[in-house]
Amino acid sequence: MNRRFLLLAAFLAIPSFVSAQRTRTASDRRTDLFDKDSSSAKQAPAVRARDIEDMSPIKLIVDKRKDLKLTDAQLAQLKDSDGKLKERNAPLLKAIDSLVRDLRWTGGTRSPSDEDRARMRNARMGLMTTVGEIRSNYDASAKDALATLDSEQQSKANELLEKQKQDAEKYLQERLNGGERRGGE
Repeated sequence: MNRRFLLLAAFLAIPSFVSAQRTRTASDRRTDLFDKDSSSAKQAPAVRARDIEDMSPIKLIVDKRKDLKLTDAQLAQLKDSDGKLKERNAPLLKAIDSLVRDLRWTGGTRSPSDEDRARMRNARMGLMTTVGEIRSNYDASAKDALATLDSEQQSKANELLEKQKQDAEKYLQERLNGGERRGGE
């Protein structure tokens, strides 16, 4: 009986002793500080044309048609306006993809030259200007879309559009500035 008890205790105790003596690997020692890629500050903004296209106020109103109780005539007019807005923004959305591609640093481990920095700075400024143009188009289209709605629908739509605008500003702030808060805020 003693012999079986000792054998059972040894089988249970030996694995715990062995695991306690094992050295820690690099993956065991990782912390949040070291998990972040140090080159992430140099990466291009993670803005996608598709995400900006989803910020369309007309698209939001069409998507919330049941909540807003849109008539078939209103829906048809809004879809027509959405098509025109997409046509107007199509070259701007293509430009966003090109500008984001220009912002990516492809030099590997070497630091960017002054010429590379100037190219990336110009691409960032162009990106911000292009996003501003698209948002201006969205603001104008939102005014036109609201004009097709009755007063009850307008109040609900204004609430939805205001929330969308706040979300869009937050998204763009995070993506265009790399999630950093500037100016000591």
